[in-house]
Amino acid sequence: MEILPVRQVVRCVPETYGTHRYLLEVRLREEALSGPRLAVILKNPSTASAVKSDPTIGKVEAWARRRNFATLLYVNLFAVRSTRPTPLNDWDYTYAVGPENDFYIREAAAQADTVVVAWGNSNGIDPARYDRRIREVLALLDGYRLQTVGEPTRRGYPRHGLLWNNEPELRDFSYFG
Repeated sequence: MEILPVRQVVRCVPETYGTHRYLLEVRLREEALSGPRLAVILKNPSTASAVKSDPTIGKVEAWARRRNFATLLYVNLFAVRSTRPTPLNDWDYTYAVGPENDFYIREAAAQADTVVVAWGNSNGIDPARYDRRIREVLALLDGYRLQTVGEPTRRGYPRHGLLWNNEPELRDFSYFG
């Protein structure tokens, strides 16, 4: 009989499914309290919640599991949930970012052993809006060692978590702008 790995959502903020998601914390191993913690900063939350995963979360978890991370902390540039990035243009900028988002980005980075940026290309988000938010998040994380998985995209952005596949090990992130 095959023993399946542990996957337990430890925390989802907010707990109830709504228009925003600020943080999703997932335990990957029994010894999660003593194992390495990985914070991943993606573009925006899709459908993953305390009770449901989505393709990006699944891909990142598989990658992290192969590298023996015990806990994942997911945060995003923008906190508004959307299965596609383009609708983020329709929201007021402050609403799309989310009033509590910066707090949870800083919290995730502070709790992690490794911080990976993985937001990918803008994919329809207004480039000025997208780059503005990236600069804001990078300012929040000043002093942290930021890393990426694999080569940057042709546009210089860190590769999105959905595209990690069996990418090589972590590399230091250098901002394109």
